[in-house]
Amino acid sequence: MIHIRMGKILALIMLLTWPGESLARDVYVRLSNSGSYSVGITQGMLTMTDAEGRLANLGESAEISVNGGYAVIMGNSFLLPVRISGAGLLQFKGRSYRGAFMITQRAGLLNVVDVEQYLCGVLPAEVGANWHTQALRTQAICARTYVLKQSMNRADKGYDVVDTDADQVYKGAGVETAKTNQAVSSTAGEVLTYGKELAFTYFHSDSGGHTADISDVWGTNYPYLKGVPEIVNYKSPVSVWNAKISSQRIQNAVKKVTGADIGTVTEVQVSEVDDGGRAITMTFIGTNGSKSMKASQFRTATSPREIKSTMFTPSGGAYKVSNTSTPSGLVTQRKTQASDTELTFEEERGLAKMASEGVFTSTELLDMLSNPDKLKKYYQTGLNRGGSKSEPAKKPRSKYGYSIEKAGSDFIFYGRGWGHGVGMCQWGAMAMAEQGYTAEKILAHYYPGTSVRKIK
Repeated sequence: MIHIRMGKILALIMLLTWPGESLARDVYVRLSNSGSYSVGITQGMLTMTDAEGRLANLGESAEISVNGGYAVIMGNSFLLPVRISGAGLLQFKGRSYRGAFMITQRAGLLNVVDVEQYLCGVLPAEVGANWHTQALRTQAICARTYVLKQSMNRADKGYDVVDTDADQVYKGAGVETAKTNQAVSSTAGEVLTYGKELAFTYFHSDSGGHTADISDVWGTNYPYLKGVPEIVNYKSPVSVWNAKISSQRIQNAVKKVTGADIGTVTEVQVSEVDDGGRAITMTFIGTNGSKSMKASQFRTATSPREIKSTMFTPSGGAYKVSNTSTPSGLVTQRKTQASDTELTFEEERGLAKMASEGVFTSTELLDMLSNPDKLKKYYQTGLNRGGSKSEPAKKPRSKYGYSIEKAGSDFIFYGRGWGHGVGMCQWGAMAMAEQGYTAEKILAHYYPGTSVRKIK
């Protein structure tokens, strides 16, 4: 197993250095690590091979448990790892899979599948199967790059990715559609690179108007993963949301992340935001003291499905909550001055607002994307055409920024978008595709400085 994983890494490195070589294409997807697995097949019989080369016919289905270093089937023990295959689609927990199953002591049940077949089970699970073709092509390139990059980073784990949104959602062969399969095949072998390296192609559902800088979310720093504004207006199912979180849950989250028990939480403040209005740092005040931490850490420790993003929008009428993705300033921002060619934050917001109002043609929008040094000129052009400036950023409610609304022992969080905010925004990509942007242009917007490259 170790030799197989190392071989995949070396092959990938060679590909990025000498194009034209062949890519080791198998992806190892962890489906479960429960230690007990019920598997089946759609047609034919299941065949198993263990680490000693022993063959076994398992019939149309089998119950397998792991005991020590062995797979136990009907009282018979087989040395791990074992590989299970057959003529039909393999089945596990109501889903069908191409390729083979592998059971290892460390990683559990894996689906070992060709990377292109794997992507056919990712696209319909991650985005709408009927989305615009260019949006699907964008997702295919992102997903392919992501899994190959993870394959390099997880060689010591015994698997490449899991099948949930902890990596990217994968539901096997049962969700495939002709349109999403075509998007995969039309981009076969295409990946996103930065220099000679595969890029980290993180993506999320809805940025809320402005993507996040990776350093503000996870502390790492990549030049192509800085926050960028959405340049096409859109509305997603989670454009706006709210969540009620009890003070006890917030107290528990603060203790989980920082180790500090601040007592009963009396106030929650957004103490720092980025250029797009996304919370970076939050301060929690309790009866035993106060503590600050990254907003992204708080979201993860509380409930990412309830607190859908860190693009918070204060309520109470003092701030406008938009039903679109146009960025809005909430408190004093980092970017306050700019050069003759660089936009200030206010001008950047104004330009995004004018783009959403249809002030510019599709050709001009493409030119902006390709030539960022022209943004200042287009901003002035938009004003000359009667485009509206952005609303001025609101003054902070306190020295920290603003407080989250409190209702009894609960706090009400209002926000926009869904996800960590890093990299590509799926709904933003869809909107760009509908406005005529190609997959390559969409990727250039969300991952500036990268390029699409084909490897075989």
